[in-house]
Amino acid sequence: MEFRTPKQGKRAGGEPSGPVWPEAVDVAGLSLSELRGRLGLIKGAEARLAAMKAAALAEYASRGGEGLARRVALDELQASKQQARREVETASQLSQVPETLDALGTGEIPEAHAKQIAKAASQGPVDETVLVEAARHQDFGTFSRMLRDHQHERSGDDGKSLMAKQRERRSVSFFKSPDDGMFILNGRFDPVAGNRFEAALADEVRRQRNASDAGDQTAFQQRMADALENLVCADAKDRKPQSTTLILTADWDALNQKLADARLLDGTPLPVSEALRLACNADVVPTVFDTKTQELWVGRKHRLATEAQRAALIIRDKHCIGCGRSAVWCEAHHIEEWLSGGPTDIDNLVLVCKSCHHNIHDDGWVVYRNRNGAYELRPPPSPYADLLPGQARSGPPCPESQSSPDDYPGAFPEKGITTWRPERSKLRVRGVAFS
Repeated sequence: MEFRTPKQGKRAGGEPSGPVWPEAVDVAGLSLSELRGRLGLIKGAEARLAAMKAAALAEYASRGGEGLARRVALDELQASKQQARREVETASQLSQVPETLDALGTGEIPEAHAKQIAKAASQGPVDETVLVEAARHQDFGTFSRMLRDHQHERSGDDGKSLMAKQRERRSVSFFKSPDDGMFILNGRFDPVAGNRFEAALADEVRRQRNASDAGDQTAFQQRMADALENLVCADAKDRKPQSTTLILTADWDALNQKLADARLLDGTPLPVSEALRLACNADVVPTVFDTKTQELWVGRKHRLATEAQRAALIIRDKHCIGCGRSAVWCEAHHIEEWLSGGPTDIDNLVLVCKSCHHNIHDDGWVVYRNRNGAYELRPPPSPYADLLPGQARSGPPCPESQSSPDDYPGAFPEKGITTWRPERSKLRVRGVAFS
């Protein structure tokens, strides 16, 4: 039985020319390449079924109303009330983007990508053709970032309207579970508030971990719960309110003498007016980090990265160089190990999360600097025998792999100059209160 494409015009709402699912087979008898191909077939089948479900629900809602459509979703899909509401809402949004629904119905784009396009179109102007084409080739993370940039560019007001709509959707629910008496907290926050929360939680988790016994085996999620409790319930008499450090980046438009392309640490575009608002009562660290004022090269004076070094690492590496986890949860790792004489210098440090840090120390993973000057984390060298000597190593790049400063603009200091320059005009904002 083949997995056939539905006929033209019968993609979402009508009956396809053949079954929309692959034939069941014994996967134990398939080769790796056949298993990979089968996953592609399953992805297409899921997309086609999602399009058919959305078309049916949207049509039901148009005839009987959204309330009745939600009731049908409860009964026929055996969904919860929240799931039923989301299903009908998504179906309504997809019905307004026919090109997206068409591509979903033919299995060309995944369901998650289609939902993102539909949601974005409901929030403001988008170029559906551009988004669908990107959805055909990009993974979810890459597409999500591209979509945020697209929305920002198409807003026509530097993203102010988009930010306002995001803030309108902020919400928190806090309730006691009837099952076990535990309290459940759920929340949705705009990118600025979310980054502030994340920075505050990460800082408090680190503080508690440093203050705990060496043998403390508290799980990460439990530490998160403890950190939130301390931040919200701490006695103001005993402790100052928790502050956070936000790192924003922006370009300097020399022609018009103003900031442009402001972004949060996670890459979310930010209206310049919002960046200036955050900076009004904050300390701004200069764009150029100089050793005379910022301790970025401390040698063997300190083992742990300084606050200035963490800020510089966050701007340079942006996230964990191994798995991409948010920088606020990362630790500074010495490329040339401290115990082997490695200095605590900015060009001997990289950002890694706790899990990837263990991969380096326990499993032999190595830090690798690619041709663009960015750092990556890779498994032990044996799978990369085709690399040139010195390209994959746990210590600093060997001399023969070093290139001139022009090859890596802003990545490393010029010879004999003790400054490190991140991308032009980086703005660091700190002191935003957690309240």
